Amino acid sequence: MYIRYSMKTRLSVFVLLLSILAVSIYSCEERISKNNNTISPDGNWESVGYGRILKIDSTGSFVLSDVSPFSCLPLMEGNLSDMGENLTLSQDTISLEDGINRYFFTRINELPGSCIVDNTEITRDPILNFEVLWNTFNDHYAYFELRKINWDSIYEIYRPVISQSTTDVELYRVLDEMISAMNDGHVGLDAPDEIVDAAIIKSEYPTEVTIKNYGNHEVAKLVADSYIPEGSSAHKELLRWGVLENNIGYIQLNQMMGLAEYNISDSLTGRDYWMAYFEQSDQSIDDTSDEVNGIRNSMKTVMEDIAETEAVIIDVRFNGGGKDEVGMEVLRHFNSNRKTVFTKKARFGSGFTPRIEIKQDGTTNYYSKPVFLLISGESASATEIMVLCSLSMDNITRIGSNTEGVFSDVLDKALPNGWEFGLSNELYEDMNGRNYEGVGIAPDIDLNYPRNKQEFLRYIVNALSKNGDAAIETIIDRYSQ
Repeated sequence: MYIRYSMKTRLSVFVLLLSILAVSIYSCEERISKNNNTISPDGNWESVGYGRILKIDSTGSFVLSDVSPFSCLPLMEGNLSDMGENLTLSQDTISLEDGINRYFFTRINELPGSCIVDNTEITRDPILNFEVLWNTFNDHYAYFELRKINWDSIYEIYRPVISQSTTDVELYRVLDEMISAMNDGHVGLDAPDEIVDAAIIKSEYPTEVTIKNYGNHEVAKLVADSYIPEGSSAHKELLRWGVLENNIGYIQLNQMMGLAEYNISDSLTGRDYWMAYFEQSDQSIDDTSDEVNGIRNSMKTVMEDIAETEAVIIDVRFNGGGKDEVGMEVLRHFNSNRKTVFTKKARFGSGFTPRIEIKQDGTTNYYSKPVFLLISGESASATEIMVLCSLSMDNITRIGSNTEGVFSDVLDKALPNGWEFGLSNELYEDMNGRNYEGVGIAPDIDLNYPRNKQEFLRYIVNALSKNGDAAIETIIDRYSQ
């Protein structure tokens, strides 16, 4: 099933941006009117890439919609207010900035045909929902060639099996099978639990589980308990740190989100804690800033504790991602000056949006001694953005195995029946123009970790009970000479 919270997502960003857009355009319009300027934000705007339509009327009301050739689904609506300026408005272009991202809307004279009709009603029409999903991938997915997917052939195979009598469960199976062939960790389909459960074909022969399956955070804790048993932690142990033998600092970061300081009761654990956390996050005007501020405050203590070490290990082998900006905030403490570290662009028609240069911040009192970044196939998504940034930092050595290879933000979309799906529509490239999607970033010292998740986690657990963690022991040995 499509697990949304563990991936980089852009739907919430667009909702946030439209909140920013709403408050900014109002004040911008107010300022423009005072200067007798004829530029006005009212009218129709189309995003450059991403498939969004923005409609602003003369009264200050706006509607943001998700658009495809077959649908125009409202995402957000409201009224403009006067809370500040966070955009650039020219005669025919709106430019929006959010964290490391920049988005553009261009003025259009007429709405697309799919936005002229009433699209507010939920419709279960299986043919329409199939067409919306297929066309959205066709227009926005960036990796058909890389993933060796002939999308036209997919249409020819699956469209004939969809009819007006297709049930929700049957439709889910078809759509899930279509997109699963991409083998892309940022592609997924989210439907009500009862539909997903009914769609799962269970074997008549129960299987006996004889080998324990591990979770990433479970194994991360075993590593920390072995090497920094007296170490410190924060944010429900998503961040751990301490000092190893031979005066080597150790930082373990296990998620690029969940780090905001929402003052949730310590009595809450497990699901209850995370339900409360995401409720706070959803209510925040800027959850990305919340996450960055949380890790920034914690890193002040971390850097004080490891300031006198001879080297430091940053372990992100068990980190499946979250917010790009979190890992970049951590790296700021190990970088001397602000520099461009990668570029990104999004699928747009037969080409791409303008390339955006992304800069990694630095600090004057940065940690200048050697840094070892531990990575694995479980280092994914936003964690890979951290690794991508590290390629431009001479004091960092990467140890482990290739990262997973899923860099694009998840472009979240909706179907007319209310289901949601996500896809990869962006290309991240290093300063040499190389894209690591599908293959991941290779380490400088390759330990040949298994690519299968459970095989990798069992490998780490078994190593701890024998000769120790090979990556950490390699670094300890280097500083024992």
